[in-house]
Amino acid sequence: RRLRSNAGWCVLMTLLFATSSKATRCRQPAAAGNHPGLDRSTLGLGSHSAQRRRTGGGTFSTDSRVLRRLRSQMYPLRHALSAAASSQSPAPQASSAVTSEAKAEVKELQSAPAKEHNGIDFRKKTTSTAGAYAGTIEMMGFTNIEGYQGEIFCNRNMNMEKISAVGFDMDYTLALYRPDTFENLVFKEALKRLVNKKGYPEHITEYEYDPTYYVRGLHVDKNRGNILKLDRHKYVKVAYHGFTKLTKEERADLYFNSPHINEFTEPEFQCLDTLFSLPEAYLYSQMVTIKDEGGFLQDKSYFEIWKDVRQSVDASHWSHENLKRQVAKDPAQYIVRDPHLFESLRHLKRCGRKVFLLTNSMWEYTNVVMNFLWGNAPGTLTDEWQSVFDVIIAGSCKPGFFVNNRLQLYRVMEEGGHAGDSNGGHTAGTALSVVEGLQDMCFEEVLKDGKIFQGGNWDNLHMMLDVKSGSEILYVGDHMYSDVIRSKRDLGWRTMMVIPELLHEIDRMESPLAQREYKAIRELYYQRASQEDHINELAVKLAYMEDEGIEEVEEGATQEDYKDALEMVNEQLAGTRTELRDRVKAYHEMYHPIWGQLFKTGLQNSIFASHVEKYACLYTSHASNFRFVSPTCNFRCMADLLPHDGLRRAVPNPLSRDKGDVKADNSI
Repeated sequence: RRLRSNAGWCVLMTLLFATSSKATRCRQPAAAGNHPGLDRSTLGLGSHSAQRRRTGGGTFSTDSRVLRRLRSQMYPLRHALSAAASSQSPAPQASSAVTSEAKAEVKELQSAPAKEHNGIDFRKKTTSTAGAYAGTIEMMGFTNIEGYQGEIFCNRNMNMEKISAVGFDMDYTLALYRPDTFENLVFKEALKRLVNKKGYPEHITEYEYDPTYYVRGLHVDKNRGNILKLDRHKYVKVAYHGFTKLTKEERADLYFNSPHINEFTEPEFQCLDTLFSLPEAYLYSQMVTIKDEGGFLQDKSYFEIWKDVRQSVDASHWSHENLKRQVAKDPAQYIVRDPHLFESLRHLKRCGRKVFLLTNSMWEYTNVVMNFLWGNAPGTLTDEWQSVFDVIIAGSCKPGFFVNNRLQLYRVMEEGGHAGDSNGGHTAGTALSVVEGLQDMCFEEVLKDGKIFQGGNWDNLHMMLDVKSGSEILYVGDHMYSDVIRSKRDLGWRTMMVIPELLHEIDRMESPLAQREYKAIRELYYQRASQEDHINELAVKLAYMEDEGIEEVEEGATQEDYKDALEMVNEQLAGTRTELRDRVKAYHEMYHPIWGQLFKTGLQNSIFASHVEKYACLYTSHASNFRFVSPTCNFRCMADLLPHDGLRRAVPNPLSRDKGDVKADNSI
């Protein structure tokens, strides 16, 4: 069962360290093969720059079998519904003679809080030990993290000299929120709204949130109550119903053997493409579990439950009544301050780039958060942080900002400029005025009366930045749809995605244990390919002998010999596939015990990785990594390769007198 205390975690670490040396001596990893079509990029472990300092980021190096044994104790499969409950006969239909008191008693019994739901006590705080984001939030002291040193990765060539303006989102881009506090606050606010607005029983407010259970890039099946992880081909590799894992056969029946093709898009599915959406996924899984147990939600469909949860979470984010007030009172409890943030923004300004802030948060909350990031104490609001920005737009209503050029622009008018004590961080005296006549004004005239705005649209911003095309703008955000896809696809902006999970992913990827498991997986991958090629050759030869009536070939081998060889190699292949599957599973569990690598599903790119590759020109862990970028930096992406490109093993040497001579092509 899950470890529920720090003491339990310490005991586990002691066991791991105590068994590591013995386990390492018991088994040495197989040597890596040299399959021409298999390299680090094939398995998605990334390319390495020659300039990077290689450091192992692992915390222990124990045998994978020990890991799997411990994992089996820590993360057991969820228990099915108890046999006693499932064997109960259906309740008889209530007659019209049933009194209102009896109906009320039945309703009270159905809504009574249960101690455990499907083996899980929702009222106890639990945590997975390897959350891809939450597990590394405390590491974000922005010092030298082993294995990752602030690199910016490139999916599309980009020359910084051609970038005139660089813009930033605020939430989860400049301001990184703490999952254990901020997401828990959102979770609790959503529970209250389910009770007060949707009529859910009051005891659910006692439920607790696990900030490490879910990761980004998953999909919600609203009609079935399932959470899915897809690869880039939209193959469902991992699926959970509530907190119960679906088998391969169950996944196939739901998503592959159906008469229609699943596109996994709205309105039946919802993508969890931002860290803001993780609390609603966990809350939805809790409600699904309660419904399956025949509780108070049995009259609601899974789709209706999702709608209730989504509306409650959205309302919590947009409300200033409690959520923003709590953050404004003590920002340090909910937000991680990046000490290099404003250094990076000033670096861009010194390089001659215009810098702008474009956020969906309203101005009052934006001012509170940015003052905290600047270094001011809670309750102290100044305008010093505004000096690094040329234009500030709050309440932008993205993605509508990128598609509707008729949205009205308002200027923020500050009269007092000091913080209120009980109004959730609202600036006293703040007012909005309509900006009119933009089409007849130049950018100097618009900005002379102030550079802080609310609302508006992309056309207004282009005018204020004095840019002729979207390709002159680089926008940095965290939300795949609202920040990256819309700005790139509709306006041609260059995009950079902030993915804090890279800290955890690369740190695990470059640990000694992961490196050893990768080598073993690579060898098994090569071994499987060789065995499948061997089977193909034997099968073709046997079929030819049977068609031609040949009993024995020149080498003395008969048809029976070929059949015996086929049977033997097939047995070897079955063993290789099993071992490869187990090793890949154990390898993924090094990253997250439930969902595995963020960017991978098995050996394929996940659909999240596919979207990052397609829409994000650049991606990195923090916006402050811009401090490492030269104003003349020319980002270059990796060469694109198709499967047949792996056949280019050698090319003729034009300088050789013997035209038959070949020279290996190592240019790629």
